[in-house]
Amino acid sequence: MKRETCRCAPFARLMALVAGSCLSGAALAGPVVTITPIVVELDFYGWPITSGFGASENFAVNNSGVWLVESDTTNPNGDEDGLVIRGTGHTTPGTILFTEGQALTLPVGALLDSFDSITINAHGNSAFNFFLSNVPGLAFDSGVYFNDNLLILESTFSTAASFSPNTPYTGWFEVRINDQDQILMLASVDDPAIASTVDRALVIIDNPAGAFTETVIAKEGDELITGRFVTDFSTGPHSIAFRNNARTIFIADMDGDAATDGLVCQYDGSTITILAREGHPSPVAGRNWGTLISTAVDINNSGQWVMRGDLDGATTDDAMIVRNGTDILAREGDPIPVSIGTETFTGFGTGGVAIADNGDVIYVALWTGDAATNTGIFVNNTLLVQKGVSTVDGWTVTAISTVQDNITASPDGRWIIFEGTLADGRDGAFLIERLFPVCPADFDNNGTVEVADIFAFLAAWFAGDPAAFNFGGTPGVPAIFAFLAAWFAGCG
Repeated sequence: MKRETCRCAPFARLMALVAGSCLSGAALAGPVVTITPIVVELDFYGWPITSGFGASENFAVNNSGVWLVESDTTNPNGDEDGLVIRGTGHTTPGTILFTEGQALTLPVGALLDSFDSITINAHGNSAFNFFLSNVPGLAFDSGVYFNDNLLILESTFSTAASFSPNTPYTGWFEVRINDQDQILMLASVDDPAIASTVDRALVIIDNPAGAFTETVIAKEGDELITGRFVTDFSTGPHSIAFRNNARTIFIADMDGDAATDGLVCQYDGSTITILAREGHPSPVAGRNWGTLISTAVDINNSGQWVMRGDLDGATTDDAMIVRNGTDILAREGDPIPVSIGTETFTGFGTGGVAIADNGDVIYVALWTGDAATNTGIFVNNTLLVQKGVSTVDGWTVTAISTVQDNITASPDGRWIIFEGTLADGRDGAFLIERLFPVCPADFDNNGTVEVADIFAFLAAWFAGDPAAFNFGGTPGVPAIFAFLAAWFAGCG
């Protein structure tokens, strides 16, 4: 493959490219897609994995293909039947990372009762919200952990300046971790200055491996719109996402008129921006956004975002997948891609959506027609997996989950985990790999060498992602020059 470049010095060329000159992109061949069952019914981890979609209750995967899957086993002891399994790529089985009932270092004497959020970043580090047993009462039965190290125990006073003194944490809904080892908490607190008994807040932990600090992004009572104040945040697992440099997307519920009280918001590390608002114009002419509180959202490292949104008005065409607030990728009532057939979309389930760093959007959709084949997993408008058609290890995929915790993706979009069932009756977690032809210059793995690869590389480098920081085997600043040399050389 040849790529066109400007006849100028390397750094001048780079500046010209960033400014918008010489933007020719060279397309690579499409990805090779591989699907592997990673944790499925009857797999043995001390006890067989249980049946039902409970076989993969929650999961996460990073850019290196390192995955975590939460599952249940048939262990008759209900206090020890759950576990978190860790693996890499298509190699199975994985290894047990955590088991319900195991002893934790802190608090002293505590046992791991159950899991909530499952996360992993580029360094293989995780943030968890564990529920605990063998502790002195319900006021101490949960905590936020960095890997297996306790950071904050329930009832601990927050050190965040935005809270009143002696504001304790009373629980957590979700935690997230980014590649800079920042941790986002969707927390419940009891701030004496806030009238309600339980107060919600979004709080970031920096430096969890050391003397960490806490910073409040937003909390109940904040005035996000003039004259309108936060009364709550959407606490669903797909109503919040977190990326590098503290970039966050979340959903806030305001006081006042219920027709305009829901907001989709972005925090860019310093400022909160309203991305969508109930009762306000949508990208569909003549239709406003309907209820947003229970919608699914995601954001990537450059601030592109996706939402599974609902419109006001007719319910036959109100659901859609929207990128960056304007780009409608799929809408209820619209035709499915012609490469699949002549049916129309009927919905997108109640699970998650994802947006990769190159802007690719991953989602599950349903359409009219034969119930045995009318559900699939899409990347933009390309169907990756179809119920009743796709096969895994020679077995047809007979079900694809459309409900909570049904799908997740690595930040670069190369790896996707979904919940499904095979024709032999086994259900659980399946790993998709979208592998483009190897081309170091195509850093965001979207099949095209373009300026976006430079920005993707630099964002990863500053985040300390090993794939960038160690590029070409030259850690640190030399890795930047090694990547630029590869980018200008293009791919043959």
